[in-house]
Amino acid sequence: LYFARPLTLVQGSAAVALLALAGIGAHGLIVHGELRWSPYYKIHYLAGQGGIYTNNIGHQAMVRVGTSGPAYLLPHLLNREAGNAPFADVVVIGAGSGNDVAAALQSGAKRVDAVEIDPVIAAIGHADHPDKPYADPRVTLHNDDGRSHLRNAPRPYDLAVYALVDSLVLHSGYSSLRLENFLFTREAFEDARRALAPEGVFVLYNYYRQGWVVGRIAALAEEVFGARPVVISLPYREAIGAQDGGDGFTVIIAGAPSKRLDAIRALLAGPNEVRLGEQRIGAARVETAQAGRLPSDDWPQLYLREREIPWSPIGQGMLVMAILSLLILAAFAPRGRPRLDGRMFFLGAGFMLLETKGVVHMALLFGSTWVVNSIVFAAILVMVLLANLYVHKWRPANLAPYYALLIAGLLVNAFVPMSTFLSLAPLPRALVSCAVVFVPVFFAGVVFSAAFSRSTRPGSDFGSNVAGIILGGLSEQLSLLAGFNALILVAIAYYLLSILLRPRTAS
Repeated sequence: LYFARPLTLVQGSAAVALLALAGIGAHGLIVHGELRWSPYYKIHYLAGQGGIYTNNIGHQAMVRVGTSGPAYLLPHLLNREAGNAPFADVVVIGAGSGNDVAAALQSGAKRVDAVEIDPVIAAIGHADHPDKPYADPRVTLHNDDGRSHLRNAPRPYDLAVYALVDSLVLHSGYSSLRLENFLFTREAFEDARRALAPEGVFVLYNYYRQGWVVGRIAALAEEVFGARPVVISLPYREAIGAQDGGDGFTVIIAGAPSKRLDAIRALLAGPNEVRLGEQRIGAARVETAQAGRLPSDDWPQLYLREREIPWSPIGQGMLVMAILSLLILAAFAPRGRPRLDGRMFFLGAGFMLLETKGVVHMALLFGSTWVVNSIVFAAILVMVLLANLYVHKWRPANLAPYYALLIAGLLVNAFVPMSTFLSLAPLPRALVSCAVVFVPVFFAGVVFSAAFSRSTRPGSDFGSNVAGIILGGLSEQLSLLAGFNALILVAIAYYLLSILLRPRTAS
C-alpha cells in the first residue's frame, strides 16, 4: 500500500538516481569470460586468450614464453651470450600468472621462488598457464609481499627479477601511493642487494613511460649497488633523456661489481650486434642528473618528480574539498555566533594523521589488501572503544600524563623505521608493529573522550572536531613534500596546540 501512494518530486528523483547508480554499477559486471575478486582487484579473466584484466585495465597475459614471449628470456639470453653460467637460484617478485617463472625454468634455473601477493592471479597461472611453470617441482610459490620475502630470503639468489610490478591500484583512499611504491625505495633496493649472491644481478623492467623515472631508478641502483646499471630500451635508443616520454619497454640490469655484470656490459659494448628477434639490443646512456630526490621508505614517491603537491589533480582536489567543507560547516552551523573549540579542532586533526600513519605503514609491512585495511580500521575502532571504556571507568581528571604518553608514542613512530619489523616472523611482526602504531591511538582516544565528556556544548565541540578531521585529511598531502615521518611531527604539533587552546578550566 505504501508504494501505491504517489511519489513526491524528491522521492521520484531519489529513485531515478538510485536506478541510474545501479545501472552504472551493473554495467561494470557485464563482461565476457570469468569475473573474480581478489584482496586487491576485480579480476576479469579471458580464459580462451589467457588475458587478465584488473579493475577493467589490461594487466597481463599468459603466453608460451619460447614462441610468444621472447622478451621474458632477455636477461637469460644476455647472461648466456656473455659466457656466464645460467642463473641457478632465481626469485621473481611479482610473478603473476607465471611468464617470468617459465622463462627462468626454460633457461636452466635449478630453483625458482615465485613471489606473488595476489592469490587469485597466482591461482589462474597455476591452473591455466600454457607452460605450466607452477607445476614444476623446481618452483616454490610464495603468496607474500615482495619486500618481506627479500628481507627474509631463504638463500642467496643469482637473479632477482621485478616482473612488471605495476599494481594499477592505490594503497587506499588515505594515500597517493600505489602498491609497488615501497618496492622502489633505497631500503627496498638494499634488501634486494642483501638477497643476492656475490655474482648475482637484479633485473627490473616495465613501461616506465618517462625518461626521468628511468633515470631515477638507475641512479638509485647505482647508489645502492655501487656500480652503474645496464639500461636497455626496446625499441633500441642510444640515450634516454630526462624529458623523453613514450611507451618504450625498459630493462634495467643492476648489481654489485662482478664478473657476470661486467661480461654483460662488455657484450653489449662489443663489435657484434646483439638481437632479440628483429630488435637490436644495446645499452642506452641514461641521464640521471635530473633524477631529483631518490625515493625512500619515508618518501616513497617514485612517480613524483619534485617535492611538491601537484596542483593537478591533488592541489585542485584539496581546494575543492576545503571549499565544500567550509560551505557545509557554514550551512549547518548553529544560529548566532558559533565558537570553534580549538582543543577539539586540533584533536580531530591529529587523530586523522594517526589513521593515515596506520594505513600506510601497516600496508608496508603486510601488503595493502582489503583484509589489512579492514584490520587497521577495526584496530583503530577497538582502541577508541577501549579508550572510552577506560574513561568511563576511571574518569581521569588530569590529562597531562596521557598527552605525554601519546607524544612519546608518536616520537617512537617517527624515529623507528617500520621496515625494521620486516625481519621479524609474521606473528611477532604483527604484535610489535600493532603496538607501535595503535597504542598512541588509545591515548589519543582517552584525551578526546575525557575532554568531550566535560563539554558544556557537545554539538558545537563535535562540529569543531569534525572540522579538525578535515584539516588532518588535507594535511596528509604534506607527505609529498616532507615524507611520512613529517606527518607524525605535524600530528604532535596539532596535539600540542590542543593543549595550548584547551579551556582555561580544563586540565
